[in-house]
Amino acid sequence: MLNYESDIANIGVPADAAEIIARAKELDEKSVFLEGLSERLNFLGVSCTPNDRELMLEEVKARYRTVLGISCPRTVVEWVRGTVPSASKRRNNYELCMALEMDFEQTADFFKRYFLTLPWGCKSRIDAVFLYCIYHRKPYSLATKMLEESKDFILQENAHTATAQIFQTILSTDDDAAFMDYLSAHCYGNEQQFQTARAKIIEETDLAKQHILAEDYNGKLSPERLNSAVIAALLNYRYQPDRDSEFLHELPKRYTESLPNDVTLGKILKGEKTSYETLRKTLILLKLYNFYTDAVNDDESIQSNYSDFYAELNSVLDNCGFAPIWLDHPFDHIILSCANTLDPIVTLYDVNERN
Repeated sequence: MLNYESDIANIGVPADAAEIIARAKELDEKSVFLEGLSERLNFLGVSCTPNDRELMLEEVKARYRTVLGISCPRTVVEWVRGTVPSASKRRNNYELCMALEMDFEQTADFFKRYFLTLPWGCKSRIDAVFLYCIYHRKPYSLATKMLEESKDFILQENAHTATAQIFQTILSTDDDAAFMDYLSAHCYGNEQQFQTARAKIIEETDLAKQHILAEDYNGKLSPERLNSAVIAALLNYRYQPDRDSEFLHELPKRYTESLPNDVTLGKILKGEKTSYETLRKTLILLKLYNFYTDAVNDDESIQSNYSDFYAELNSVLDNCGFAPIWLDHPFDHIILSCANTLDPIVTLYDVNERN
């Protein structure tokens, strides 16, 4: 099982931005998913290592046929061949867990450790169906039937049932018809699924703008430019770098992808559809900037501030339905490494200037 508290002890104090980047690049090249897959297959009696990709692929394909009764999707095939898994189409993630015969707790652990995201976002129709079926040990055939029957359910955009309440109701409902009735009344779109996260990002963005305006001694910043100023304050550049720039070649892909920019920040603030990764990274960057803009950081307070930041950030991520900080993720590793320096904001700026 995960022990996130060990991150505080294991992060170490980086010498400089170059060391932070080097370690993050090592993590980016490390196939966390394949480590988890080989671990699970060994548990199921298939002797393999993360390097035995063809052997693992053969076993995964066989399990899709025998356990689920379907062909292994191309997306999952590419995961086993080395592509970093995405959680954007979560049905693939849940189906793989079912093919590997994971129970409720094992699925949750696999999502956190190897998909680097949280399961059971039960305001989503797909998550809710798989939560119901995996928790109550229903067959995959029922999950596909429920997904097909619920695909035309009307999104309840004006309902505001708490995610935790929906989660507990699904766990306590072991009746297929009753679950489908409940799902039809609690089916939400993307904008509804991360309401708490969006509200927190808006709150943190407003705080960041206050910090920025406090430094705008000449009063040159207009309201229209404040979102750009926030991005500059978070990352030390105004716009998302060009994909062909040296910046993106030097920094790990899992750090640079889905970073916020003017456009995505504007979408978040307007309540428009934004990816899970962008929401999570935006919130983390805002927390780092606001926390250390207010904190007094010196040689004696670095560790206590770092511990406070770590605890506060993980609490916020949990409340918003996001995965906690995890050292094996290059983005999270860079953020924690910067937080463990004398000037975390400047250190992050140094990281982003490696071009």
